Amino acid sequence: MEAWVQLSKHMFAFAETMSLRCAVQLGLPDKIYEHGPLTLAELATKLPIESVNMDRFEQTMRYLVHINLFTTTTNHHEETKYELTPMSRLLLSKIHNNKSLATFVMGATDPEELFVSGRLVESLGGSKSCWELQHGVTMSEKMKNDNKWSKVSDAMNGYTLNMIDAVVDGIKRESIIDQSVTTLVDVGGNTGIAAKAILNAFPHLKCTVMDLLDVVENVPKDPQLTLVAGDFLSSIPNGDVLLLKSILHGYDDDVSMTILNNCKKAMHPTRGRLIVVEMVLDMETMPEFSHARLGLAMQMMLIGGKERTKKGWERVIHMAGFTRYKIVPIAAAESIIVIYP
Repeated sequence: MEAWVQLSKHMFAFAETMSLRCAVQLGLPDKIYEHGPLTLAELATKLPIESVNMDRFEQTMRYLVHINLFTTTTNHHEETKYELTPMSRLLLSKIHNNKSLATFVMGATDPEELFVSGRLVESLGGSKSCWELQHGVTMSEKMKNDNKWSKVSDAMNGYTLNMIDAVVDGIKRESIIDQSVTTLVDVGGNTGIAAKAILNAFPHLKCTVMDLLDVVENVPKDPQLTLVAGDFLSSIPNGDVLLLKSILHGYDDDVSMTILNNCKKAMHPTRGRLIVVEMVLDMETMPEFSHARLGLAMQMMLIGGKERTKKGWERVIHMAGFTRYKIVPIAAAESIIVIYP
């Protein structure tokens, strides 16, 4: 019986993924937030659907309560009403929660991305990822030419906002940044969310955010930041501290080594340090994130990326010619890996 219960959990895991996506797509957290606890009938009137199938909607809401996305209460009229939980509050739109993960969830659960998992067996026998087998191009190439996938950076902004405080706390706790360093370069830094959070904690720094030209052109001007267009596969601006947040997991060891080599050339030869923010799969601290770490590792493998263990990080760091590094656990799925010249 226990074996069957476990097997059922894994076999029907798709229900969690797609019902979660449905809740965000319909904006259910916002509807409940804006109008208070709602009955099923009241909630149905708020949906962007002309004629709601109430049986199917009730089944969907029953499952969403089961996975704790919503909770229910019963009033003195014996009406069941749906209310938010801490998890559904993370999925409020940016209007109600500036750290919203709604866009991130929509990207992570996109059927087009999940569908490539059907090529998993085939990918185990070759060099191409599931994504490349399915679409004929790498995901990075797809993002360049498809407006839908070019919006992945929007999703990552929400994710960054939710974990950057843990990164800053780790940097402070370990004194990774001090008065001896004066410049920071956020490599592949998108809109500069991470750089600004670090700058708020260390206001003496001069911060540069580097990203591709089409990204930098659309970033609102900020007097705190210097924006530089460039490709980290070619070269990186010089700085005392370089930040690589959620970059290397998108590449295999050879390309990651190229990026790290470019960082090494850009780092100050004595006081320089490279802050890598990535998951370490076998990290023993924060075990509650183990499922997220291993799940994202599978997702990155499907689309052509690579999450790494401690030995995996040690290998790629040494391949790039670095000899000294330290892994710093933080209150997040990721860790800080500090690499010294």
